[in-house]
Amino acid sequence: MCAKKKTIPNKIWKLAGEPLRSQPLSAAEQEQFAEEFSIYREIRGSSRNGLDWVTPAAARLHQSAAQSVAAFLCGRYAGRYSREAVVKVTAATAAIPASVSARMADRTDFLLGGALWLLDYWEEHCGDEDEYLSLLPLEPDGALEYSLPFSEDLSHSREKILCLLTALHGRDKAYRKEFRALLDLVDADAAAELRCLFKDTFLDYMDRAMEIHSRLQPVEQEIPAFPADLSGSDRFWEGPPPPPPEDPAFIAALAAPELICRPAPEIQEELGSRKAAELLSGYGTDEPYALCAAYLLLEQEKDALANLNALTAIVMICAARHLPWSQDDFGARAGLFERGRPDYRLRYEYREADEDGEIHTDDPPDCLVSEAQLFYIATGIVPPRNHQPSGELIHWFISQGIPEPRARELAFGAMFAYYSDDGEYEWEEFDWPLGKEEDEAERPEEGADTPASPPSGEPPIQTEALIRQVKELQSALHDAERTAGRLKEQLQMAEQKGGADRAELAQLRETLYNLRGGEAPETGDSGPLVELPWQVKRRVVVFGGHDSWRKAVKPLLPGARFYDREVLPDLNAIRGADVVWLQANALSHKYYYRIIDTARKNDIPVRYFGSASAQKCAVQLALDELHGGG
Repeated sequence: MCAKKKTIPNKIWKLAGEPLRSQPLSAAEQEQFAEEFSIYREIRGSSRNGLDWVTPAAARLHQSAAQSVAAFLCGRYAGRYSREAVVKVTAATAAIPASVSARMADRTDFLLGGALWLLDYWEEHCGDEDEYLSLLPLEPDGALEYSLPFSEDLSHSREKILCLLTALHGRDKAYRKEFRALLDLVDADAAAELRCLFKDTFLDYMDRAMEIHSRLQPVEQEIPAFPADLSGSDRFWEGPPPPPPEDPAFIAALAAPELICRPAPEIQEELGSRKAAELLSGYGTDEPYALCAAYLLLEQEKDALANLNALTAIVMICAARHLPWSQDDFGARAGLFERGRPDYRLRYEYREADEDGEIHTDDPPDCLVSEAQLFYIATGIVPPRNHQPSGELIHWFISQGIPEPRARELAFGAMFAYYSDDGEYEWEEFDWPLGKEEDEAERPEEGADTPASPPSGEPPIQTEALIRQVKELQSALHDAERTAGRLKEQLQMAEQKGGADRAELAQLRETLYNLRGGEAPETGDSGPLVELPWQVKRRVVVFGGHDSWRKAVKPLLPGARFYDREVLPDLNAIRGADVVWLQANALSHKYYYRIIDTARKNDIPVRYFGSASAQKCAVQLALDELHGGG
């Protein structure tokens, strides 16, 4: 008795969140789809050369989604391309039997792009970081660290990134609920922008694919090898390919996942078309991180764009190949700085801005300043005293085609990235297992005693195996030492943070006690009398408070720096302060946590005003200085 043939799911798909209600395909066009998908039926769900091909159920889902999208594309390209061509290109690409998009979605380097976009978004839009941190695993999956690209992010700790990656890897299993809750933290506008970005990038590729299809002529050529970086196999299948090899649409569709974003000469050699090479090599994006996050959203929503197999994967591959870590060459590592110092000569005419923030170059200069002084005035940062941007790095950037002014900017940024608070792992001191220095250190000096060569008749296989094993053990030891050092640093940071949190909690309790008592302590009962205005002796920054309060308290505390609550806090001012004071009666959560996080990272004490009275607040700050607080 024959099993009943399962039909293609008849559902209304969504394209970037919008229902697809296009005119359905004709019976002949649906038959064309069925023919394309039937070509690979023999290898569906099977394993060949260690590969797991797309399952029959997934193939039916891809076919259903692709048919709905093809109907939409027929309307988009009406008058430009024939419906037969649109259906052919869409079906031939979506019907590829390998689960290309599923493989891409499981790669750590791709998920890392989505993770960083989400962390950037949450940090900017979540008032309390616990909103997303509480949804992350308490401990990251240790195995992920070995597959994580060897890179350090200047905005987020490695541990936070690994915890989020753990949740993303388990988004359809152990962390399904947490993943949905994490995506719910992305507001409707941002989610709509992500969907539109993925859709626009997809349509950009389809525009190029349709033009390539219209230009390519049937040629006798071999089916291109399926991309090894996605499948782990050299070829798509063994033996002669089932589809007709002279079909240019099939050749271009099959080659697309491997050829997009590649150099034009490589694509031209494969396809034999200069125009096709220009179109595929010119396909790109300015938003690779957002595209990675967009796929995660569309996958969760079961959108058609996440179910087109190779067509979905092409957008994902495009995003992945634009991420910084998609290309790496340890041998090209250049020093991030060299010996030198800033320009201290007073040769620049400095003019202060007027009340409207305008600088009038026709006015006489106020003073002469150096380059280092200008940098400090503008940023609040003191340049390194014994280092300058790396000339080697500048030359390397120029040799890769970057204009010299831009190369110098990048080298300057690299130097300061090394010195930043978050560049805590000291890149220059990494002990690279395969670095040039280690190779040179292992090479024996001339004249030194060297092991005797093996007898002429004995192959050196055992010796080579032992050397390789020693190197692997040395590499594992280096990794363990780095991990131990990182854990030690994290423990020290946790202890410091705990001490700072306890001191801050004591301040909050004292402030709450004073508020419950009706007012802050009277000056006569708290110590020496304070004469206002009080000249602030330390570097004090003040945030919060209503406009009227700031206007009243400023004259009472000359020397303190007050910041409006309407603009984001100056993080450099916080880092350079001796103490941070907060008037919490007019301070948003987002503003508050940004200040607190920066103060904690830099071990800056935080104080809270305990009254709404400007005079009492001034006295409180003055007494704190007299008592040596902070």
